[in-house]
Amino acid sequence: MRVTEQQIRSEELKTAFLRHLPQRVKILARRAERQRRDGWDVNALLLLETEFARLADAAGRYGLPEQAAPLQALADSLQPFVQGTTLPDAAANEAILEALEALHAPMGQVAMQAFGAFGDSLVRAPSTESPGIASEPTVTDGYARETSPPQEYWRALGIDEIAPELSRASGSEAKPSEQPAEAALSQPQPSPEVAFLGTDEVLHDLAMHLEQTGHVVVELANVEAMIATLQAGQPPRLLVVGPRALTALPLLAPALRHSRVEVGHRVTLLAVLEQDDLGARLEALRAGADHALPRTLGLPTLLAQSEPLLRDDAGEAPYRVLIVEDDPAQAAFAEVVLRKAGMQTRTVVEPLATLDELERFQPDLILMDINMPGADGLELTTLIRERDAFVSTPIVFLSGDPDSERQYAALDAGGDDFIAKPVRPKHLIAAISNRVRRARASAQRGSRGGWSGEALVERNVLFDRIARQLAARAGTVPLGSLLLAEISDAPRLREHLGLGGFDRLQQQVAAWIAAQALPREILAPFGPSAILMFAPHRGETAMLAFAEDIAARIRLERFEAAHALTLTITVGVCSMGVGADPMALLGACERALDAARRRGASVGGQVASRDSIGDSLSSLLRKALADDSLHLAFQPLVPIAGLAMAPRYQALLRLRDPRGTEHAAGALLPEAEAAGLLPHVDTWVLKRALAVLDARRKLGKALTLFVSQSFGVFKEVWQDGELMHALSDAALPPGSLVLEYRWEALRAEYAEAARRFEALRQHGLGVLLAGVTALTLSQPDFAALPLDYVRLAPELARDGQARAVVGVAHARGAIVIAPRVQDASTAAAFYAAGADLLQGNFVQEVGAQLDYDFASHPA
Repeated sequence: MRVTEQQIRSEELKTAFLRHLPQRVKILARRAERQRRDGWDVNALLLLETEFARLADAAGRYGLPEQAAPLQALADSLQPFVQGTTLPDAAANEAILEALEALHAPMGQVAMQAFGAFGDSLVRAPSTESPGIASEPTVTDGYARETSPPQEYWRALGIDEIAPELSRASGSEAKPSEQPAEAALSQPQPSPEVAFLGTDEVLHDLAMHLEQTGHVVVELANVEAMIATLQAGQPPRLLVVGPRALTALPLLAPALRHSRVEVGHRVTLLAVLEQDDLGARLEALRAGADHALPRTLGLPTLLAQSEPLLRDDAGEAPYRVLIVEDDPAQAAFAEVVLRKAGMQTRTVVEPLATLDELERFQPDLILMDINMPGADGLELTTLIRERDAFVSTPIVFLSGDPDSERQYAALDAGGDDFIAKPVRPKHLIAAISNRVRRARASAQRGSRGGWSGEALVERNVLFDRIARQLAARAGTVPLGSLLLAEISDAPRLREHLGLGGFDRLQQQVAAWIAAQALPREILAPFGPSAILMFAPHRGETAMLAFAEDIAARIRLERFEAAHALTLTITVGVCSMGVGADPMALLGACERALDAARRRGASVGGQVASRDSIGDSLSSLLRKALADDSLHLAFQPLVPIAGLAMAPRYQALLRLRDPRGTEHAAGALLPEAEAAGLLPHVDTWVLKRALAVLDARRKLGKALTLFVSQSFGVFKEVWQDGELMHALSDAALPPGSLVLEYRWEALRAEYAEAARRFEALRQHGLGVLLAGVTALTLSQPDFAALPLDYVRLAPELARDGQARAVVGVAHARGAIVIAPRVQDASTAAAFYAAGADLLQGNFVQEVGAQLDYDFASHPA
């Protein structure tokens, strides 16, 4: 019988589900037992009931009735309390305990089955009796309990052989009646890599996540136990001390210092604080912690911060640094400092010999002086960047030149950083180490861009990762999301390019998406024209934004296999909370993709059902509008080169849900549009901005606020008589409130937009057009738009067109804003292009206060 693609996919999904079902049930049972022991919380009860019911449903779909039955029984035992108004009493707790115990045997069967041959049934051992070991399964509570493992069961686990003393036949010298527990205890146990002290719920989840990614984790009861682990032959590489145990840090410090200094072990101490309090962080660092983070950052951030601390750099090649310095004394200083730090160095004192030495030495980083005879550092950098092999090699300038214009020019020429002389050795080592570490990580990611790279995996590997993620978050709202991207008009493209050509195109598209992905995000081919991507730490909001971004930018890409054809994709996105197993998640992604295709949209999304965890985002938004509980955050727009301007801030919409998660405008506005709330949201933002401006005016403080608005609901917003009345009462200085519209939203209605923008200006409001590119300037009637500001598209920083766009905007009298400035090189590129204002985290991150010091910190 011919096996279809759908059958193979179903078996892959079933295998992934089976492999991780026991772990998921174990975590859920642990949570249920903790609730049963310490007292029930209604939210935890709701989550557990929902999760057990989902697993029961999935087990039933996969043909596992022995596992589905106890799972459903446990969900049923919780359901009356979910639907009622009381929590489980003592009798109910006993019933729940019995239901939990009934899970053990069927989950053991699943564990064995998951390691068997793909799609096969559980293989039982032949009936070979041995003294002292039962050959038949015993029956307890109606469920078979295996006490004799199948013959050579270890081979099903992927182990070629086990120790002879454990696999001898009954006739061997070893007595079969020897206690198996003693044999197990005699085996060497792996040393813990991570030790936790003072674990709470968040850190418990962090520990489980680290276990799921292959780390050996131990949770300790007291500081004495942690000191004992430090005194062991191989102590943990990471110690995590939670809020409950921070007072133990001074007691831990001597043992930690001895392990590091006297013995030479690499041990990192992470202190997790209750709140983000600067004083508490400093106190933790002074007590010996290497890092101090608040638990309010949430699990994804704590996990992302913890994993790099566990990387083993012992086998990594030494950092290679090429020093280009015409002063022998300065070169010798840098060489001695870096070699003492374990780096390999080579010095070039004749600048013109640099290019030849590059090929011979192949450095990880170039440390460059600026002012040198023959060829200065800027000229050398330009020549180096022309060579493909060194286009991404970090170049750090080390110079005593105090001229800020010269420093900007160095970055604009292709430099990555600038260090002023004199420099302390620790500063030099840290700056170079960080740059090389990031460059190597980036190169490693880049090497995974091809179809055969690590970021692009087989589909069954991706399904297994999804199941593992679900297992790690059993009983809670799962992290992560999925993306399914389908190449549009695939039949026509396949006919035009041929089967081989279309396969190459699919590979190139997958490699392009992989290049945009974050570390640990993986992709797999899916069917004849689609690509499936799993992002373990990217939430539904971030994934929707990512999908919108790649769907827009792929139109501008030119793939070699596409023969210069413009390519489009349709994308479906779903959060991990929409299903209990990979099959359910995949179905949700396909439905989202189909919905987007029917609407003629580029992106469709399915987010987690909020029935079990609270209100939907649209419901929260509706409630926040009624309660006036939305709020604004602010980011400064800083003038370049001393341009005299009053303080300017971008006002950004935010909503904090009952769980403490803050939702940004990128997540709120699509929900508002779908729920018909967009006019109300835009009106609220305008009224709140007017209130902020009025309060500042009464304090005698000048301020300009920029607020985003949706052109599609322009009429509905300005028909609000209350808003017009508020604007009139505010009596604001002209131009102190600037309304931002995106040029794509104008839909070529430039004449109507020009009329509306002019009306706004007559009311004393400023007008900003965002996302402006060279393509924008070429649109008919664009020149007729009355504009006060232009916000450049972020990609102009790297495509070389920024200077031309800025020139046209300046010719029209508009002030130019450079957005999303995250690093010095982007700032330098926009500075060189002539932009007037910088905005981005390089200047200051988004915050709740209008506290940027414009006088002391110009861009």
